[in-house]
Amino acid sequence: MKKIANVIALIFIAVSVYAFIEAGTFPPGSNGALGPGFFPRVLAVLVIFLSVLELLNSRKQSDEGDQEITLFKKDNIRVWIIMAAVIAYVWTLKYGGFIIMTPVYLIGMFLYYKVKNILVLILVPAGVTAALYTIFTVLLNVQLPAGVLF
Repeated sequence: MKKIANVIALIFIAVSVYAFIEAGTFPPGSNGALGPGFFPRVLAVLVIFLSVLELLNSRKQSDEGDQEITLFKKDNIRVWIIMAAVIAYVWTLKYGGFIIMTPVYLIGMFLYYKVKNILVLILVPAGVTAALYTIFTVLLNVQLPAGVLF
């Protein structure tokens, strides 16, 4: 377990360093305001800090209670299915667009978790999509993926 924790911490550090560097390429803020790269840089520093803490903590732990970890066990199949669904959602956003793919994804997840209430299956995805669309496009003026249909 100690080895896996170290590897994961190092991966998080590497990804955070990359994110920090990429956030530096964002345009600066105007009139003394913070630019769009500020928050990603803060998050990257936070993740690096927490990953270093994890590395230091794992050095203090003993190897006595370590168990073998198997990624592809029957118990983990639900996690892999959800990860595949998230990857498929992100990949299809550029083709179907945010307004179409987000409700499709949410309805799919609700059906996977066996939600039977028809109002929940319809109103929650529609409400979440409408709320996110309003927050990002109207309030934050961020363009969401439109897809090839729009």
